[in-house]
Amino acid sequence: MSEQTDSTKASAVSSPTGWETLSEYKIPIALVLFVIVLRPFMAHEWVSGYGQIATTMLIFMLFVAGFNLLLGFTGVLSFGHAMFFGIGMYAVAIGISKFQAGFVFSAIIGIILAGLLAYGIGRLIIDKGEIYFAMLTIAFGQALHFIVNYNPYGLTEGSDGISQNAVPVWIESYRGAKTVSFMPEMLNDWYFFVAAVFLAGMVILWQIIRSPFGRTLIAIRENEALARAMGVNTSRYKNVSFTMSAMFAALAGVLLEINDSGAVLETFHWTTSGDAVLMSVLGGMNYFAGAIAGAFVWLFAEDYLTGIEVLQLPLSGTEVPVGDVLVFWKFFLGLLFVLIIIRSPREGVWGFARRFWAILAARIKEVRR
Repeated sequence: MSEQTDSTKASAVSSPTGWETLSEYKIPIALVLFVIVLRPFMAHEWVSGYGQIATTMLIFMLFVAGFNLLLGFTGVLSFGHAMFFGIGMYAVAIGISKFQAGFVFSAIIGIILAGLLAYGIGRLIIDKGEIYFAMLTIAFGQALHFIVNYNPYGLTEGSDGISQNAVPVWIESYRGAKTVSFMPEMLNDWYFFVAAVFLAGMVILWQIIRSPFGRTLIAIRENEALARAMGVNTSRYKNVSFTMSAMFAALAGVLLEINDSGAVLETFHWTTSGDAVLMSVLGGMNYFAGAIAGAFVWLFAEDYLTGIEVLQLPLSGTEVPVGDVLVFWKFFLGLLFVLIIIRSPREGVWGFARRFWAILAARIKEVRR
């Protein structure tokens, strides 16, 4: 009887409850809820009034999340991720418009090319030191920018970019709204296609970070010398992280090519890489959700603040013209960025939100007592 009781207790301990299962998969569940809520929120008249910006947000969130695998979880700074973003974009545009290749084939080629290029670059410069690695990635990125601008064999169309016949036939557009012809009518909106790819990519990233490989990357970030002393081949791990990060950037570029109906040269510019760095730091490099928070705050500020011409004071009803000031929205975002760096450089907006929520929850518990 006692043995049966012990076995029953053991099975009860070993089998997780429903709440434990939900807690284990809270990140994927939160991601699904996020993509469901994002577009209606952005489309509300009090927010943006333009739901299509939500699709662009998801694409850049995927780009920054992939980049943060390298910066936030490995501790390696790259200023050249725009070249991988652009490779994904141009691979699809060139494949469809120049060779009449399928979208999936072109996308796979672009992602593989980005990974191979990143692996080759990493083998050359991954051990040069943090500052030298960052500067050399800028150099490689600008070299690729020059090549694309040079228009080799008429493939890239130089500074004009590729806009003619650069979208697959199963994408239909009407008044700026894109639909996917092979999907069911209720789900054929382009947003849902991007959301599906976004969810798949983010779940893969989440699994990478929580795997032994991801834990090793965090160990390298915290103390590379100690990790090396424990037998970890830090150069190989950092290069694999760089390669994976580049492939996620290319995946985001693939989506952006259809979203923008073509490829543009500006994607390769180093400022695109700089924006990824700023979004990652702004959101919080230490957190998986930091990239989502950083990209959201950045793009929301760009879309929302630049659309405000007059600010109406709530009590007096006085209208204050602010359009000429909010044109410089990056200045105000820069001030926020400076405050974050001074206060806690790796926490970002998401870290502050978590801390605020913890304080608020503690206060509520005190009041209930």
